Formats: sequence, C-alpha cells, structure tokens
Amino acid sequence: MAAKAELISNSVQEMAIKGKEPPVKYFYKGNDGGVLDASVPLIEVPVVDLGLLTSESTSAQELEKLKLALGSWGCFQVINHGMTSSFLDKIRGVSKQFFAFPMEEKQKYSREADSIEGYGNDMIISERQTIDWTDRLYLTISPDDQRKLKFWPENPKEFRETLHEYTWKLQEINEILLRAMARSLNLEESCFLDQYGEQPLVTARFNFYPPCPRPDRILGVKPHADASAITYLLQDKEVEGLQFLKDNEWFRVPIIQHALLINVGDQVEIMSNGIFKSPVHRVVTNRERERNTLAVFCIPESDKEIKPADGLISEITPSLYKKVKDYVSIYFQYYQQGKRPIEAGDLSVCISMADNLFPTKIESQSKSVQELVMYSEEPPERYFYEDGVNGVLDSSLPVLEIPVIDIVRLASPSTRGEEVEKLHSALSSCGCFMSINHGVTGSFLDQVRSITKQFFALPMEEKMKCSREVDSTEGYGNDMILSEDQILDWTDRLYLKVSPEEKRKFMLWPQKPETFREILQEYTAKLKLIVEVVLKAMARSLKLEDNCFLDKYGERAIMIARFNFFPPCPRPDRTLGLKPHADGSAITIVLQDKEVEGLQFLKDDQWFRVPILPHALLINVGDQTEIMSNGLFKSPVHRVVTNSERERTSVAVFCLPDPDNDIEPVDRLVSETRPRLYKKVQDYEGIYFQYYQKGKRPIEAVKL
Repeated sequence: MAAKAELISNSVQEMAIKGKEPPVKYFYKGNDGGVLDASVPLIEVPVVDLGLLTSESTSAQELEKLKLALGSWGCFQVINHGMTSSFLDKIRGVSKQFFAFPMEEKQKYSREADSIEGYGNDMIISERQTIDWTDRLYLTISPDDQRKLKFWPENPKEFRETLHEYTWKLQEINEILLRAMARSLNLEESCFLDQYGEQPLVTARFNFYPPCPRPDRILGVKPHADASAITYLLQDKEVEGLQFLKDNEWFRVPIIQHALLINVGDQVEIMSNGIFKSPVHRVVTNRERERNTLAVFCIPESDKEIKPADGLISEITPSLYKKVKDYVSIYFQYYQQGKRPIEAGDLSVCISMADNLFPTKIESQSKSVQELVMYSEEPPERYFYEDGVNGVLDSSLPVLEIPVIDIVRLASPSTRGEEVEKLHSALSSCGCFMSINHGVTGSFLDQVRSITKQFFALPMEEKMKCSREVDSTEGYGNDMILSEDQILDWTDRLYLKVSPEEKRKFMLWPQKPETFREILQEYTAKLKLIVEVVLKAMARSLKLEDNCFLDKYGERAIMIARFNFFPPCPRPDRTLGLKPHADGSAITIVLQDKEVEGLQFLKDDQWFRVPILPHALLINVGDQTEIMSNGLFKSPVHRVVTNSERERTSVAVFCLPDPDNDIEPVDRLVSETRPRLYKKVQDYEGIYFQYYQKGKRPIEAVKL
C-alpha cells in the first residue's frame, strides 16, 4: 500500500450493539455520496435466463438481452443458473451465523493491518477517508495455492464446504457468461476468456451491515465500480440496500430472492472497449434492520494483459484504453478514496503495474523551499525526520570507493576486457561507478551546471512560468503532497521529459537562460550514446548477447532530466534533500555539483559519501536493470543530505525503457541454481512516484 494502513479499533457491529453514536469519520460531507435516501426510484434490472442463453435454439434472444443489459446498466439478474433455492439459503445461513458469533470467535480470523484478507472493516489509509458502515469477511478462493485457510472460519462447521461448492458453481457460470459476452459482440467465443486466463483470481466478500443510527449521513459501501471482470452478488433475501448510478441519478436494485445479481467490472469494460459499462454502485444503510450479502469477484489472471479486443478497434471506434496488468493491485487505494482506477487507464495513462497513479488527493506546496530559505523561515515539521529514522543525518561519513571506468576503453574491442570486468564488479557490489573519457568536455559540463544555477537564480515569477500542474511531476516545483504524514524533500526541482521528442512539453522548458534548451538538447544527445555503450557492456559482462539489454530498453525509450536545487538548510540534522530511494530507471546519469557534496549511498546497512570528480559523470543502475539482470546488478539506495551553509545543484538524467516493453529477468540468467526473482513488469515508472513519496521501494512489489 502506498500509505500507512491502520485497523479500526471497533467493529461496526460492536458500535451498533453498544448504541454508540458513529464517529465523524463515517459521515459523508455535503453530497459526497449523493443524496443518502433509500426511497429512490427502482431500477428495472434485465433478467437473463442462463438455460435459454446456453441453448442453441433460444440463445439469440438472450444474447441480445445480455448485450443491451451490459451496454446500458452494466448489470442483470440471472435465473435458471443451476443452484437451488435451498442451497442459496444455506449460503445466506452460514454468513449470518458467522457474523452472529461472539466477537472473540470472529477475531480469530482478523485481517492483518496491511491486508484486506480476513475479518475486519476498512483499512485507514488517510485521515480524510470516509469509512464504510460494514464489517466484512474477505477470502481468496482461487488459485487454490493462494488460499489462506487461517482466515476461513471453522465455525459454522459447514462454512468451508458450502463456500467451496458455491464458488465452484459460479466459476462454471462465469465461463458461460464470458463466452456469451464475446458472442454478443460478434467476437471469437474465447476472446474474453483468453484474457481472463487459466489462473484467475476469485475472491469472496461476506458483508454485514448492522442497523445504522444515521442513514441520512452514512453509507454501507461508498460509491465505486468493481475491479473485477465479473461480480456475482447474492443479495439479502428481505432487506434492500444496493443502488446503481445511471445518468447521474441513483436507482434502487430490487430483490429477486433466488436470482443472482451480476455486474461487469472495469476489466470487462476495458476488454469491450467501453461497450459494456462497469457500473458505479453503493450500499445505503438502514436504521432498523441488519443486512447480509455475499459478493464474489472473478478477476483476470494478474500476468495477463487486459486490453480492448482487436475486433472492436477501427478507425471509427479507436481504442479507448491502454493495456493493463494486475489491475486489481491498485484498486483498494482508489476505493478508499472514493475514486475509480479505470479513470487512470484511459488513453492518457497506462497502468501496467500497480500501484501509480495518484489514488489520493494531490496537493502542491504553497512555497518553494528556496522561498522558505529567503524568508529565513524555520522548516515546517513535515520536512523533519525523526531522530535516526533514516540513519544518522551526518555528512561526515566514510567516503565510498567508487570504481572509475573509462568509456572509450569500455567501447573499444582491444581494451574493453578489463573495463568490462571492472563494470561487472562495480554494478554487482555497489550498483554505481564514475565514468570518465565519456565524450563530454569539462567546459560543456560546466555549461550544463551554469544554466542550472542561472535558472534557479531567476526571480520566482519567472520560474513559475514553468510550474508543474498539481497532478504531474513535470515542470518546476517540489514534492507532490500525497498524504498528511508524508515527509517532504528539502529541494526544488525542474523536471523535463526529453525523449521521445513528441512527448516534450515545451511550455515547461525555460526560455531563460536563452541557451537552456539548446544545451539540454545537446547534453542528452551525448548521454544517449553513453547509455548504448554501457547497456551493451553490461550484457557482455554477463556473457549475454550485446543487444540483450538494449533490445528491452527499446527504440522509444524515455529520457527525463531533473535539475535539482538544494538551498542551505537550517536543520541539516533533521532534514533530507532527497529521501532514501532507489531509481525506477534502467540507468541514471548524475552530474554532481562541482564543489558541494551531498549524495550518499547505502551499502551493507551503512551510509557512504559519494566523492566529487568534477568532470566525471556518476552512473548508477536503476530497478529495471536489477530486474533484467535477475538481481545480479544492484539498484542502489541513495539519499541527499542537506548543508546549513551552502546551496547545491545537480542534474540527474533518468534513462527508462520503452513503457510498452516487458521488463523481466533475461532467460539465460535464470536457472535451477539461480531461480527467477522478479515478475514481468511494464511501465514501471508509472508507479514509481507514489512509492518514492512514501520512502518505499516499488521493486519489492514485483519480487517473487
């Protein structure tokens, strides 16, 4: 999770039993959840007969009903589904029995603080979060090897057997429906099923909604759409509560006692290129009666790419979504913020891995760090690290003995042998090296340093012309504020995308100093040549084909330049210029300040200072090279400390693989003695900044 997750101290059921007034955090403010009124109009949910849908002689009419239902409401009630009324009542029975047990019995299955699985209620990931009036039991059903049976109740005794039988039957229905959906759009029958995969994730969520003293202000479940392909809901037999949003109006969902309510989730909306709608829905509360439901979520295999079906794309109907992977992994942070992750999956953003995206409210700081210094202001508390939380913030640490590598010798067939060996040793030990003889003259490096200093010395109104937008890293500014407990960096930055060229946002490129754009263009063009040499040498050092890493890097690789300004800091004992992190790049190239140190690397749990070689470029590998090398090359954790007397500038250029390329360990580096250590990922940079602002490493999320 990108934010610290906390447990709620009392269950909703306990509060209801004790007659406690709900805490303010359960109350919706204004019209956040719409008008909380159970007497809204009734939705006419289409009813689909599964028997007719599977019969050759009657399927055509039911297919048309299915298509209309999913294209308008995104849901339908299914009857004749192969489960008896008595069996459905048995499922309702085990659910009610579980929630009726004493609290100490239910708490045997309590979820952990940073997990949704088990018994509990909302994770608290933000102080602004509005909490649902519900207790839940959340269980993974399949794949079988992912079941955590310690969370599966042993009482009532028939619970496990009943749940297993029910979900097994639902998975049969799920295959029928995925095939039928494809046929209704004149696609190959297995089109959606192939994307769904052979190892899908199936989860069950048992929901208990106690009577609520403030149904006018409190929701059982906040408005959301599901992250699944298909969701199956067994409603309470008597008490309504579910509502769907259509045309900005809420509608009640009627109860058909022995029907299953089925809705598509975001991943089918993506596969259908928006033809089928993943509906937004909520649950309202009831002052007098409790309510029980069971939702089962059928989610595509996490390694499968989910994208609009090719047969639905044309010049007239272009693709509305980019391909995504492991969509559900980012879902819950969005859910707790009352936001839809699919909004990040349209053509403006590619989600290939979890977690980026900005599921929480993003804020800008009111003042730059430079202004705080100019006005001699004491740093706000949110810049302060607790004593010792990130090691001793002391610039008098030992100096790191960084290998020095000659790029010309590295590229020359006659001299590269020794340099390749030095490169291998450097990247497998500390993950970095100093490069010399790299083709960029000392005088030109000084020009790069000079335009950096000139830009940050401009009046604030001039720098503000290049200001980043509140939800973007690109442009002039400082940390995005993603949470109230975030610790901020003591730095101002100018962050610019350099390539691909059509991705440049020239409105953010400074016009002053006048040579800025020309020098940045020339500098990054020279760095591209260095990157190619280094990537080929890295492959050779591991006895791989020269182009092995370069092919994964791609022809449309991303290059981003970050100009850093670290003003003098009155509290260098408590404040960092950059928090500890590893880079999300393949390779990072840093031009250090010519005089003032500040960069430190972590090695063997000790911080080391990085020395200055004025005309050398510091190169370190990032997480994506660590993944490609299957952990043989180390993406080093580093930080920047502050200085009470002197300002410091630096320029970091991040070289990232084409976001459409799969990044995974090279096959030849995987063996029985060295198994695969990382999953396949795409667009790793897309999730990076949320982890960075939390002081966490996204690479941990892709380790096997």
